[in-house]
Amino acid sequence: MKREKYYTVLLVICVLSYFMMVNMSMTANAEDLSKYFDKSNSTRREILIFDARDAFVNEKRLIQYTKSLTMLDYSDCEFIIQECKNENIDPFIVLGVIKRESDFNPSAKGTFGERGLGQLMENTAKPVAENLGYDYDSDKLFDTMYNLKLTITQLAYLKEMYDGDIHKMLTAYNRGQQGLEDYIKSRKLKCENPEISDYSLKVLQFAAEYKEEFDNFND
Repeated sequence: MKREKYYTVLLVICVLSYFMMVNMSMTANAEDLSKYFDKSNSTRREILIFDARDAFVNEKRLIQYTKSLTMLDYSDCEFIIQECKNENIDPFIVLGVIKRESDFNPSAKGTFGERGLGQLMENTAKPVAENLGYDYDSDKLFDTMYNLKLTITQLAYLKEMYDGDIHKMLTAYNRGQQGLEDYIKSRKLKCENPEISDYSLKVLQFAAEYKEEFDNFND
């Protein structure tokens, strides 16, 4: 009888010991997991901080590069990069357009009344300005930021209009939307990609050159 009580007590002690060990093990694992997730979250926060810092530094480099390329004021170059970011449009393409249109000359004037950096004509500039809620004055097209705002807005509109097709966007910027349609019709039976124009190819050539230069740029 005493032996049976002894074995019973021993069994109870073993069972209790087992559950205590399991509980301690689970607690330790939970603490380890907690430390792991804390560390993981901390690492993630650090990555986000570094990403934000790198993006800021890269943006400043891009502004400096734009200034060295265009010889425009720093504030104008900052405006270009900010507007491109707001409109989700490649700044190198915008720079390519400005190079092709005016060679970065804010006072440029074309033979058909085109004005400023983006060589905007009144039939394009006026509705864009009015849609933005701006007063329209053709002389304002020689104002750098005014012209840049209208130019980038028009490019962003055309990009959306043609579902991101860069050649259609650029050819329409150069020829107008009706001009693009006429151009495509005239080439449809001859070319696989009738929307591609000498203008769009030249702008994209400039953009590729500027992107390569920027990659090697040290401000």
